[in-house]
Amino acid sequence: MNRDNYTTIFALAVLVLSFAFVASAVMADPSAPVTLTPGTSTSRNLSTLPTQSADARGGNVTQININALTVTTSWQGYYGNVTGVVTLQDGNNNTFYNWSLATVEGEVYATRAISIAWANTQCANSSQITDEQTYLGQTATDSDSVTNTFASSTHPAFTVSTKSLVADNCSATYGYVNNNSQSANFVMVLLQSGANVIYGTLLNDSVTGFNGQTYDFELLVGENEKTGSIGVTPYYFWVELG
Repeated sequence: MNRDNYTTIFALAVLVLSFAFVASAVMADPSAPVTLTPGTSTSRNLSTLPTQSADARGGNVTQININALTVTTSWQGYYGNVTGVVTLQDGNNNTFYNWSLATVEGEVYATRAISIAWANTQCANSSQITDEQTYLGQTATDSDSVTNTFASSTHPAFTVSTKSLVADNCSATYGYVNNNSQSANFVMVLLQSGANVIYGTLLNDSVTGFNGQTYDFELLVGENEKTGSIGVTPYYFWVELG
């Protein structure tokens, strides 16, 4: 299976979930989605840019200002919507009662680890950010490094499992809206639990996203295509409604 097919598997267009409030125990940790439906992955094709030229004439000296593009090899972007119900079920998944979601609130998380000790979640520290940059084949001075991407510390307070994380304490960044940077919606935070880095994003309810369409979240995750030695990276998703 080629990289595009694998990327499509993990590219997130719509995230469908159902939270189970079981009579014997209510789960406080983020849970895996009931279903995850990928959409089509796309990437900017630089080969479609028209060629540019400048005339040369013997004896002339000419200033040329160049505006160029290069596509990052360190980041995958996910975006989409969260739908579903709040449910009361028994241990055999029999539904006693369902409630429709009035508004979408909470977080979406993605990690390379198949399991997370959510109660131990904290903001990622400088050492873990350095380790993540090394994994991604970056240095801190790269324009698209983890340090330069999650360069803000402005974010709302939020709760992961039973752990309350105060505002403006984690490394953060904001997704784009209408092709432009902004700092009102789609806030993303860099977290950790033990040795595991967690990429998180706080949910918005049907907000205009990067391409002018409405979504509930935008999320960046790190992926190493610089060295060509790691290949496709599976990310595991969890959702917590708050």
